[in-house]
Amino acid sequence: MAVKKIDLITIKNDKFSLNIKGKPLHPDHEKKFPEKNKAQASYSFSSSLEKRLDFKYHDPEIDQLKLSQSNSIKSFPLFFEYQNYDFHIEAEEPIELYHPNREIRESLSHPNDKPNVLYGSINFGSDIGYSEFEIRSNSQVILTLKLEVFPSKIDYQQDYNQLLEEVNKEVYNLAYDFLRKTYQEMKISEKQNITEAEFFTIIENIFEDLFKALKRIEESPHHQIIRKRNVKPASRVKKVGRQSLKWLNKNSRHYDQDLKLPEKMLAVEKKLSYDNFENKFIKWSFSELIKRLKHFKVNYSKAKTNPDQNLLNEIDKMIRKLKLKLKHSFLAEVGELQKIDSISLVLQMAPGYKELYKYYLMLLKGLSLNGDIFRLSIKQLWQLYEYWTFLKLNSLLQDKYKMIKNNIIDLDYSGINVTLSQGAAAEVEYQNPITGEKFTLSYNRSSGDGITTNQKPDNILSLSKNDSEHQYKFIFDAKYRLNTAEEGTRYGDRYEGIPGPEESDINTMHRYRDAVAAEMGEDYRRTMVGAYVLFPYRDQEKRFKEHKFYQSIEQVNIGAFPFLPGSTELLADFLENIIDESAQSNFDRNLMPAAADEFRPQPEFKVDLLLGSLRSKKQFEYLLDNNLYYLPLQQSVLNHNLEYVAIFQSKTKFGKQSGVRYYGRIKNKKIVKREEIDFPSSSRSTDQNYLLFEVESWQQLGKKIKSEGYGVSGSHIYSNLMLLKKADTLPELSIRSLKEWRLWLELKRLKEDIKLQLKNDNLDQIQKIEGFRAGKAKIKLKEDILQVELKENQLEFSYSEFIQNPRAVLNKIMGLINDSSQH
Repeated sequence: MAVKKIDLITIKNDKFSLNIKGKPLHPDHEKKFPEKNKAQASYSFSSSLEKRLDFKYHDPEIDQLKLSQSNSIKSFPLFFEYQNYDFHIEAEEPIELYHPNREIRESLSHPNDKPNVLYGSINFGSDIGYSEFEIRSNSQVILTLKLEVFPSKIDYQQDYNQLLEEVNKEVYNLAYDFLRKTYQEMKISEKQNITEAEFFTIIENIFEDLFKALKRIEESPHHQIIRKRNVKPASRVKKVGRQSLKWLNKNSRHYDQDLKLPEKMLAVEKKLSYDNFENKFIKWSFSELIKRLKHFKVNYSKAKTNPDQNLLNEIDKMIRKLKLKLKHSFLAEVGELQKIDSISLVLQMAPGYKELYKYYLMLLKGLSLNGDIFRLSIKQLWQLYEYWTFLKLNSLLQDKYKMIKNNIIDLDYSGINVTLSQGAAAEVEYQNPITGEKFTLSYNRSSGDGITTNQKPDNILSLSKNDSEHQYKFIFDAKYRLNTAEEGTRYGDRYEGIPGPEESDINTMHRYRDAVAAEMGEDYRRTMVGAYVLFPYRDQEKRFKEHKFYQSIEQVNIGAFPFLPGSTELLADFLENIIDESAQSNFDRNLMPAAADEFRPQPEFKVDLLLGSLRSKKQFEYLLDNNLYYLPLQQSVLNHNLEYVAIFQSKTKFGKQSGVRYYGRIKNKKIVKREEIDFPSSSRSTDQNYLLFEVESWQQLGKKIKSEGYGVSGSHIYSNLMLLKKADTLPELSIRSLKEWRLWLELKRLKEDIKLQLKNDNLDQIQKIEGFRAGKAKIKLKEDILQVELKENQLEFSYSEFIQNPRAVLNKIMGLINDSSQH
């Protein structure tokens, strides 16, 4: 049964009445207050009417209107975001409603052209905080009403205020908006109200920094070169140029024909000018600051019967210092500022100027607002939550990774509102300090190459891996929506009463992942690995692990994470996993088509490459020039289906150039006598059979494979092309199975001192690797069991457990190693 609207607040006497109707319910829980929530909202009014007004408000505990004994109360929240509230106001005289927000002003009108009645429905949308209404009659305010609007999906006192604090901490002023439906009483300290003394507290804290910034500007002020043209006696003109001669030709009367000399000449002089917009802006802001300090001093002196002389002296000192800079610096040559058309890049980015502009923005809020408190509108909660998610994601990444590029703040031209830039410019670049890999987090960037329709998710994490040519992209989309899974609802029954994101938002993630594609060669490929909803949910973060939309992340890489101040652990762990794991693990997160196993060939760990040694540098040059490689004929070589050959350059012969740098595809192979090879031989038996490989062309690897103290003592070793392209060191070419290689991929990303364990330094004598070593820990793979041995401790994991979550397994291994090293 639908709940009817009831009276929430009434203020009336026999000549005036104000009535607000609405549902007495929390809009998401559909329950009456109070229950567990003991939040307190503020309601107050002031009136210039002579007769007392009765102030009543709905009390959910008694489920009826309650008479207040004062004009200001704190009670259970009655007003929430996205709800309609009916206002009915009636008076003896004609009345009008004033509110700073135009939409609210226009929501009420005079029914049946009755000037003394106002009626309409007001919806605060996603604006949270205080909202103040003025009822005016004959241009005079007869009543002022202040309400507090609460969020419905997050805790107001805890989550909302912390969210505001964290946004402003990352980017000053980002949370602020202008003339919205609600406002917040801003404060610097814990005091209830802002007085004029707060202004002095702000300027006192930043005053020295203000002059440090100006000092940086004085070292190199923004300037321009101007040309000044003056006609002077010829003897005073220092430099005669083409313009001077041209002027003289047109003004020949100034040329003395008898003396054959000019009497006057045009002088073109270059002059350095500081008279530009940026310097005018600084001069203007300093002048305004002097006015405000004088005003503060007068008000302070009036308010105190015995004012503090030290404080007055400090104010005078500040004023003198500001005046001194205006008179005895480059600012003295600067003209007056007429208007502010736009904020230039110099003010936003140049050293000194950007700091002064930041302080100007801080002081602007105090300078432009009157009264005992600063009243600033806050961005709509859905937008604020969207901003917070991007900033918090960056904060989580900065805890572990190095930020190398940051471009997230964009100021609008009015200088009033600060927003996050969007698209290609809104990107923060990081680097993994262990692997050196770079990755980016972008905000509100269009994706999809316009194949069908562009998609614009909130946040895209693009990972680049050393062992892959492609990027692996993950979407994190902020959705300020929460289904509380109430008992008896379809959602509650289906998801066992665990609150979570709306199903429609999960469906959007499917669309994002599947719709974003890029052109690769002649066809198109999906570029997004996974997509996840970030939604506002705090309570029992661990319980959400039981939700279907969390478990689906592991199954199909679509799902959700609770994300609020104090509820970031699940997402932080996931970010660490996908960034630290190998490209292979990132790739394995992709959801394959149903017929993938039938039509996609399984990767084979076959021997298809021969890595051969050399006898001399001249032989190396001969092989490269002639696109071939040869070695004494051995039946074992013919037993392998070789497709590639690579060259090993030993430390003794090549020094710093040692390692593996060149490989090539085998075009042809044939058996020849040694004497048929046109390169001198130290052997006397020239009729010996050799195997000759003709190579299509020698290719250079993207990075050299280091020998790391190992070598090829015989003529060759076997490996495969995949290992050759992905290996960093020579021992890695001895890996003989896909499982070993996959384990090695993840292990070598953890620590630099992780090595392969081999029986012999000569790789031609190696049939298989013994395992891996990290410090004193031995790591072995026996069939489908991963074993870790360290002194008397031993851990075992199934290989399938490792593949399912490699980072979790490796973190346990590293925990054992770290604990041992500490003891």
